[in-house]
Amino acid sequence: MDATDYKILNLLQADCRITLRAIGDQVGLTPPSVSERIRKMEDEGVIRSYGVEIDRTRLGYAVTGYIMAAPEPEKYGAFCAFCEGHPAVVEHHHLIGSYNALLRFAVKDTDELEELLSRIKTFGDSRTELELKPLFRTKALPLPPERG
Repeated sequence: MDATDYKILNLLQADCRITLRAIGDQVGLTPPSVSERIRKMEDEGVIRSYGVEIDRTRLGYAVTGYIMAAPEPEKYGAFCAFCEGHPAVVEHHHLIGSYNALLRFAVKDTDELEELLSRIKTFGDSRTELELKPLFRTKALPLPPERG
């Protein structure tokens, strides 16, 4: 991957609906060349998916945040199934450390949060942090060093 590929990735990260022509104009390539580079990055697994960022607060989910959880080892499989099936859990990351799971949640109110937390406590210890507002979501990738 070269600096042009990184520029393409940064443009796609900022707006995954950007046109091939707009990308090409910014990186100095034709749309077919941009398309070929994107296809190659998809084939190599560098680009895994394209998505939409949803502002859940505008949909009525006023309370968002993170839960650090340490489910008991014998309950970890059930914990993962619970997280996957619970609509309030919007992300689940496996960790190594004092806590082995990081959950991102979105609920309508503190009553829903209390219900979620009481269910999570049945699996083991947890700690909750409420989100005030995101400062940024995606950082641009630094360009690779010049070869020379």
